[in-house]
Amino acid sequence: MAVLTPTPAELRKLEFFNSLAEGELETLASRARLVRLDSGEALFHEGMPIEPALRFVYVGGIQIRKTAASGKETVLRLIRQGEMFGVAALFDRKVAPGSAIASEPTQVLEIPMHDMIEHLRTAPEIAVKLLITFAQRLRDSQDTLHMVISGRAKTRLARLILSTIDQDGAVKGPEGYRLKTKLPHATMSRMVGITYEECVRLIRDWSHDPALLRYERGGVITVIDRAGLERQAQDD
Repeated sequence: MAVLTPTPAELRKLEFFNSLAEGELETLASRARLVRLDSGEALFHEGMPIEPALRFVYVGGIQIRKTAASGKETVLRLIRQGEMFGVAALFDRKVAPGSAIASEPTQVLEIPMHDMIEHLRTAPEIAVKLLITFAQRLRDSQDTLHMVISGRAKTRLARLILSTIDQDGAVKGPEGYRLKTKLPHATMSRMVGITYEECVRLIRDWSHDPALLRYERGGVITVIDRAGLERQAQDD
């Protein structure tokens, strides 16, 4: 883990800050830090004390993981480039509700919350963006809970793949649409609450004729027949 000081120009690359004046950006940049993580490295672990801060994935990706009393680990959320995370601990929680693990070489931008207080008072647009983020996280949590407790395994898995396309996008190729975000078997099984083996079986079934998708090593997924995958995502 390496820690650097970002420049105002680097802050402006994040949509959250691009409306701020140059002087505000310079002040925030001087108080911010850019943390570099290797793939698989933890920014923080579940249950450990953490400093309340605004945190963004500047480059790369973060998995938020939570471990049950039984030892089973669940991936609660994939944090993509440009997204804020750790919102639950922003104001009143001093303990990490989950572990933040880099899914690839990643840079995380952090601004301690006490350094943001003055700007929240004088920059209402930031406060509004924070409220919007809180609302989005609440909706995402409700959607995740509904997905885990309802529907069959194939329904939940198909919905995950489709929602990843809608949120992160896909690149059109000769076979279909290749997801920009990698979804390895282990990640998908943890996100939808099924076993690794069941996830592998479903993906393998969907890869046979008539193929709905193609899965390649490392979690590269190409959706060949979106309409067919959408039928799999429907409740029976």
